[in-house]
Amino acid sequence: MVSALAERVWWIDLGSVNAYLVEDDVLTLVDAGMPWHADRVLAAIDEAGFAPTDVERVLVTHYDLDHVGGLAKLDFGDAPVYVGERDADLVAGRRAAPLTSIHGLLHRVSGLFHGAIDAPIRPVSDGDEIGSFTAVHTPGHTRGHTAFISEERDVAFVGDLVTSDGAGLSPSVWYLNYDSDAVEESIAALLDTMPAVDVVAPGHGDPLVDGGYGALRALES
Repeated sequence: MVSALAERVWWIDLGSVNAYLVEDDVLTLVDAGMPWHADRVLAAIDEAGFAPTDVERVLVTHYDLDHVGGLAKLDFGDAPVYVGERDADLVAGRRAAPLTSIHGLLHRVSGLFHGAIDAPIRPVSDGDEIGSFTAVHTPGHTRGHTAFISEERDVAFVGDLVTSDGAGLSPSVWYLNYDSDAVEESIAALLDTMPAVDVVAPGHGDPLVDGGYGALRALES
């Protein structure tokens, strides 16, 4: 269930979706899986050699049930949840997703399956720094979709901006996006700003542990 991707970076393979654990300036969980994945996330934290109380920060790439669903059942005390500002109110339950797209409808349905998140929600903007991570606003899959890049940890957590087949990357499929043109633009914008990290860790599919930056760059050709 837990695999080391780089020094102090672990992949939590939840089957249909990924979460990640990083020993940064504080222990950081990236995304949280479905509501029924909470016990598996806790077991993975233990397998990596930590306790749930060691987690002091959560980074959320975007508001979708398979990325935020586990949060309501994970008790990390006062550990703040960082999420792109345009998705933050959705995660906090202060606003419902619009019904103007299939993606918005899925958001509304997903809201029925996860409870209130009892943690401080911290909206992040493009360029914000959280520990060793830089937040990069990458809209398209959702409006607030955000990638978290750490040159120090040699990893880019890219959520559902792209998916992996284990050897290469593909842009998020059109029918799951609110704006697929924005996905393409976000990939280009990400490449303009991010360092050439080896590890690219998406929300779905096996992370690329070597040459991840090059695989992202290949999407431009």
